[in-house]
Amino acid sequence: MRRTALYGLYGLALATPLHLPCPLAPPRRRPDVRLRAGKGASFAALRPRTGGGRPSGKWFTWRRLATGATYLRWTGLFEFLVSADGRDIRFHRLPRATPESLSAYLLGQVLSFSLLAFGMEPLHGTVVVIDGEAIGFLGDCGYGKSTLGAAFLRLGFPILTDDLMVVEPTSSGYAVHPGMPRIKLFPSVARPVLGVARPGPRLNDGTSKQILPLHDGQAFHRPAPLRALYVLGDPKRAPSDLAGHTRVDRLSGGEALLEVIKGSFNSMVVNRDRLTRQFVFASRLAATIPVNRLSYLRDLSLLPAVCEAVLADLA
Repeated sequence: MRRTALYGLYGLALATPLHLPCPLAPPRRRPDVRLRAGKGASFAALRPRTGGGRPSGKWFTWRRLATGATYLRWTGLFEFLVSADGRDIRFHRLPRATPESLSAYLLGQVLSFSLLAFGMEPLHGTVVVIDGEAIGFLGDCGYGKSTLGAAFLRLGFPILTDDLMVVEPTSSGYAVHPGMPRIKLFPSVARPVLGVARPGPRLNDGTSKQILPLHDGQAFHRPAPLRALYVLGDPKRAPSDLAGHTRVDRLSGGEALLEVIKGSFNSMVVNRDRLTRQFVFASRLAATIPVNRLSYLRDLSLLPAVCEAVLADLA
């Protein structure tokens, strides 16, 4: 395995022997998190087992250990151990893992446990940069965040982060830290929206969703001030009167607060300290940054009009 390098991601300095396609952190900065390979024998003792003594066949398993550490496992792909303070993450590859899928899970769901341990509240969103400002799209899995981000990318607006969104308060509001320079899309979206002909690596062998790397002109590599948030609703419940139109509705304080809480990235950690911090964070963010509901029919041909509606709203 190669020598350890120090990368800058989500506002953190990550020390790891893995090769990550993101900028290096300042050389004199101390690492916030160390990502390194663990021994298979050590992980074997942590695996949940069925009554017959065989490892559990569940697709995803996680549990908090008596030490305060967190164990996570995706069957056949990899397993992780996050220390109680979030500063050490051990990973173990299983037979079906690829380097791309390992990085995607490690620097998403797994790293969110470290962020929470540091007192940070990650959001589930895709962020584009328009005129130097961050515009965030929040929504559940399958609601079209990445697809809409790809539509803005086609118009020339770079991606700041996709999937995991780390927001930090500043003296003048909030800033969003850059994430991995990649976007995750289904081929049925990547081809018509971005013109991607060659398939990228799959997120896992149970989905056709691809991990598409972004070059320098497509990715934004420094923090950007947060201008606005747009909440995407359930595409299956889109109002029937929308037709080909896009509707932007400003949310009131209470509605905005609830939508920011719903947009939390990690819903597994629900202890009292985390829930209290989550409420305070969401309250302050919703009181400072405009939160809007974005309603539109999920039709790829309508995406340019959706982008124009967002741009007009910002103007």
